[in-house]
Amino acid sequence: MNIETIPLLIIALLMISAGGAGIETTELMIEGEHEITEHDGALIVGDATVTVPADESISGPVYIIGGELQVQGSIEDDVTQLAGILIVESSGSIDGEFQHIGGTKEIAGGALIAEQSTFEFTSADPDPVAAYTPIVVMTVVLAIAGAWLSRTHQHLLNTVGSAARNYPIISLSVGTLLAVTFLVLFVFMAFTLVLLPVSIIGLLAGMLVIAYGIIALGYLIGQQIDTSRSGLATALGIVAVMMFLQVIGILPVLGDIIAIGLLLIGLGAVIITYFGLQEFEPVSLPG
Repeated sequence: MNIETIPLLIIALLMISAGGAGIETTELMIEGEHEITEHDGALIVGDATVTVPADESISGPVYIIGGELQVQGSIEDDVTQLAGILIVESSGSIDGEFQHIGGTKEIAGGALIAEQSTFEFTSADPDPVAAYTPIVVMTVVLAIAGAWLSRTHQHLLNTVGSAARNYPIISLSVGTLLAVTFLVLFVFMAFTLVLLPVSIIGLLAGMLVIAYGIIALGYLIGQQIDTSRSGLATALGIVAVMMFLQVIGILPVLGDIIAIGLLLIGLGAVIITYFGLQEFEPVSLPG
């Protein structure tokens, strides 16, 4: 599954949880080609090609977050398209409501759709102030938090920063493993619907840990500034980190890899030092 699909998956799960009375199971089609002749429960079409054959009928609801859904038969419930491609052939029908929010739709002239609604997003001229306001606010919040931590718990930031500086490969490996493992865990935990709030809380906690890593990296850079005010130096270091993440992101592919790698190093350094409570010492093999 593409990383870009994960936010849409979470939105689909939230929609199922909010309006899915009586829905006991949720099935996700991640990849490959699938032909469905019978289905009971919610169906989420990810990066896959799913076909409902002619003269076949399935229940829903159906959510399209990527890939392609070809309807040659009948879907007896609602269909919500967030992204991807929806093709309803002349022999196909949607007995519930079809909500088109995003993606591409191709509906043949003879197709039967009980009710259809489209959410159109009007594109406006890009406003630099509106575009960068969230980033500026986030930078200010992190800078304030970093300045406070550097004055009250400087040893914590120093421990995390030292681990990121001295053991970047280990920090990157641990951060990558942790991010992938917990992201998959939280996503699949959300499929139980009952544990969906726990999954969201877990994702928010992960974002806080990443923010802690950014603060530690900012403290590390702030140490290079010639000033006796550690709080100010840390704040300026955090601003430098956030600006670097924005600038490097301009580069296609490579910029994203570098930015993600830097965040994962910070995440890994936080974990291997137990949030800065213990200095990291790599295991030494006996000679």
